[in-house]
Amino acid sequence: MEKSWMLWNFVERWLIALASWSWALCRISLLPLIVTFHLYGGIILLLLIFISIAGILYKFQDVLLYFPEQPSSSRLYVPMPTGIPHENIFIRTKDGIRLNLILIRYTGDNSPYSPTIIYFHGNAGNIGHRLPNALLMLVNLKVNLLLVDYRGYGKSEGEASEEGLYLDSEAVLDYVMTRPDLDKTKIFLFGRSLGGAVAIHLASENSHRISAIMVENTFLSIPHMASTLFSFFPMRYLPLWCYKNKFLSYRKISQCRMPSLFISGLSDQLIPPVMMKQLYELSPSRTKRLAIFPDGTHNDTWQCQGYFTALEQFIKEVVKSHSPEEMAKNFIKCNNYIMFPFLIIALYFDLCRMIKNVPFRSVLCLYCLKSDIKL
Repeated sequence: MEKSWMLWNFVERWLIALASWSWALCRISLLPLIVTFHLYGGIILLLLIFISIAGILYKFQDVLLYFPEQPSSSRLYVPMPTGIPHENIFIRTKDGIRLNLILIRYTGDNSPYSPTIIYFHGNAGNIGHRLPNALLMLVNLKVNLLLVDYRGYGKSEGEASEEGLYLDSEAVLDYVMTRPDLDKTKIFLFGRSLGGAVAIHLASENSHRISAIMVENTFLSIPHMASTLFSFFPMRYLPLWCYKNKFLSYRKISQCRMPSLFISGLSDQLIPPVMMKQLYELSPSRTKRLAIFPDGTHNDTWQCQGYFTALEQFIKEVVKSHSPEEMAKNFIKCNNYIMFPFLIIALYFDLCRMIKNVPFRSVLCLYCLKSDIKL
């Protein structure tokens, strides 16, 4: 018992000594902290406030950008077309998210050869809210319409994010490629507002599969929009890593060399119309058009007079440029050139299967072969 008491007495003294030493160390450390805060407290406080605000903004950027529940019940009820044939489709993305699509087929003359428009909507509501616009496209443009609800919108699963929307767009394009009843050579992308950024990304990554792109009242990037909406705060000086969602369309448009139509409503109070003009100027496409509607607002430019005429003329121009006769006219101009004919014989025969009724001489010109080459 005596030995046990001595042991506990030793431990008690040791703990008291350790506590005294720790308290002394704390007092010594506290002094420079007090002096530092007295001298630089304002700067430190501002820095902490800035870091806190940046953290909150980064955390809630998705809330500020995506509005899948506006208007109310948008996640519960998706209107469907009435009186016309349509398909309510569900597909899976590469990361397993289930997406809801609506396919409206054009059933008029030459319907098997009708172009297909993949429709990417804005940051609120669901595909059902775009049906009035889509049905007018169907009637006026004589095209197939495939409307897409991003993840977290309508009946689609998951939560919206930039990378998620990109995966969604890839999954939709892959699905179109599996449909034997859709013309794979006439795939158009249409995107309004946020959908324009999604369309530009998809086109930049799939230029070989996209015939043309049409974007309406979209933006250069999220950082550009932040600088516009929060002009009282120096958002333009924030580095890109501060933004959870970037959507850098002004960079990606340089990879979109396919025919491009830029639709701008000059009465847009949300996205500055100058951004549409800048995207048009940044586009490297040889066939690019800028359609301007002075009375067009952010969501209702499609109701302006001449809107569908502009889209119709653009689509006809693109389809005509892809016709065998028009391609033959272009090929015939290059038949003075030759480039490794025996390395591309396989490509030549592939083209022969794709393009019928085109003169043998003209087909060779696609691959820069002289017309007198003997294969």
